[in-house]
Amino acid sequence: MELADQADLQKRLGNADDALHLYEQSLEAERKAAYEAQSNHVGEPTESVLFRSAASLAYSMKDYREAERLICMGLAGNPPAEIAEELRSLYDTVNLEKRIERIAITTPEKERENVTITIPIKERNLLDVIVKKFGWSCVF
Repeated sequence: MELADQADLQKRLGNADDALHLYEQSLEAERKAAYEAQSNHVGEPTESVLFRSAASLAYSMKDYREAERLICMGLAGNPPAEIAEELRSLYDTVNLEKRIERIAITTPEKERENVTITIPIKERNLLDVIVKKFGWSCVF
């Protein structure tokens, strides 16, 4: 995670190439640690935390397919409920990003409309359901 922190710093400083290189190194180290923990039967919550961390790094790099794989590996064990929920939430976020990319690529600009709505926080879940039902993309 130290490499990820350095990558974040480089990103804030505007050094995109350096940041990407550090993110790649960080992802590789975290992924390796997760798989080693799994093969050595280190147990939970260590294994799922490492997979969650690696998946978050993959997501940050917009490597959505790798993020999905790592999330599934984290869920395949027996993670504590809180970690499992975080993995599922990250999975939802990854799929949303993939859908947004797909919509942006396949839907001509003239067929899209950006709409801003304000809803009470307590109704946020209802909006999630509506968005998913119709296949829309939604950014909170």
